[in-house]
Amino acid sequence: MKVYRIVFILIIIFQVIEMMAQDELINQPAPLTISSDYKNIRIDQYLDSLHLQYDLHFAYDPSSLPFDSLIDVRYKAQTLTFILNDIFKNYQPNIEISAKQVIISPAYRNLAVNNYITIQGVIVSSENNKPLPMVNISLKGKAIGTTTNLEGEYKFLIPRKYGSEYIYFSSIGYQTEDLLLPLQDSILNLSLKPLTINIEEVKVSYLKAADIITRVRENIQKNYATSPQLLTAFFRESIKQDGKFIEVSEAIIDIYKSAYFVSEDMEKVRFVKGRKSVTEPNIAMARLKLAGGPSLFASMDIAKHRNFISKDIDPTYVYHYLGKTIEFDRVVYRVGFRPISEHQDMIYYKGELHIDTESFAILSADFEMTKKTLRLSDRYLIKKNAKKITSTPVFTQYHVDYRPYGDRWLLNSVRGEVKIKMLDRRHKKKRSLYHIKAELLITNATNGKGQRIRYAESFKPNYILADKITYYDEYFWRDYNVINPERNLKDVFKTTAVEINVVPVLEKTRP
Repeated sequence: MKVYRIVFILIIIFQVIEMMAQDELINQPAPLTISSDYKNIRIDQYLDSLHLQYDLHFAYDPSSLPFDSLIDVRYKAQTLTFILNDIFKNYQPNIEISAKQVIISPAYRNLAVNNYITIQGVIVSSENNKPLPMVNISLKGKAIGTTTNLEGEYKFLIPRKYGSEYIYFSSIGYQTEDLLLPLQDSILNLSLKPLTINIEEVKVSYLKAADIITRVRENIQKNYATSPQLLTAFFRESIKQDGKFIEVSEAIIDIYKSAYFVSEDMEKVRFVKGRKSVTEPNIAMARLKLAGGPSLFASMDIAKHRNFISKDIDPTYVYHYLGKTIEFDRVVYRVGFRPISEHQDMIYYKGELHIDTESFAILSADFEMTKKTLRLSDRYLIKKNAKKITSTPVFTQYHVDYRPYGDRWLLNSVRGEVKIKMLDRRHKKKRSLYHIKAELLITNATNGKGQRIRYAESFKPNYILADKITYYDEYFWRDYNVINPERNLKDVFKTTAVEINVVPVLEKTRP
């Protein structure tokens, strides 16, 4: 009998609990639904509007996610969870919603990044404490590397497996520094001392300039890769109009390069990911670029394609000896070159090669278009041009250099600069000066055997980089070494006092 009483009491208790739960469910307010319609509103401003309209309280770190990015908001009767997940879909942050309180925090660090040691800092000259730009930074004898920006800043991601290696800091005219790689993320600020070596005391056999070039050709296989390489590279292209930035595009690319003794094989480039910032999405301007963008710059490897190393039979260039200098703690020959004659439908350059006196490897080159080529260069430098706009190139300058890679040399960087005068007859014959800069930095190299890039996925020479990028990503670089920007892309434009159109990231997965 007592058992039945206990069972009866339990049934009554369960019924009461169920009735209380139903009453609570009935009395619970309906889920909040939000309707919004904004065009080109900053994310943080949109969150402020939700606070005012719906009494929602947001907590977040403004520097942790792109809260200052511009977005279009068009939601009709959507939940807050749906809206926030949609806004931050490219970043997948942690979102906690409790009543009227919303906490937004970045997702955990990419697991792949945990496999890296991050070294960063500033490199200056010991003479005047001024920042040193374009200092080569690499692991001694390894393929990975980066360089300082114009303000001497750098950031270097190094796989942890290289924990016992040395970091190599080198710059023309300065003593090279070797530092043991720290075992954890560190800040390394360096002061490089000027290099003082009495070149006259170095015994170097006298050679004619033409003989030096012959020795360069003879030692190509000894100094450069004899098997295919797959390179990872950073590429940036910026355009200024009358001193103000109007467009900056950045990309990570893969480059397939065949062995150096096969000089006729052109590089194949694969676009991995990119981002850009522009002042106005519909700016009326000529679409300028250094012809071919990433595709062309990847092929400006003068040691492979022998651009300025003419054969003895029917030579294109004449050479002259300019003396010696120091590069990578090595004595190098300075050899000038210029074309013997110029045909109308070809591009010709003049400049200077730096060649190692011992190995006869080309370590760097500085060159520019000849005056005759420059007069005809608009067809090479401009891929798109608006009607009633006249373009006149007035200046070009290029630099190519290499860095030590084991007992050989690896393409390190390619930089180019072009200035073009524009006459716009549509707007009262407005005259403008466009200044275009592009830089390519090789950040990693692996064996390219079996990794050839297919034509269908390659970046074509007629492509314009900015046209291939439609998205933006604050955390763009992640696992990639880069030329650390002088300023954040958007900060570059803030100094020009113009409105910015920032677009998200377009990312293609590697095959």
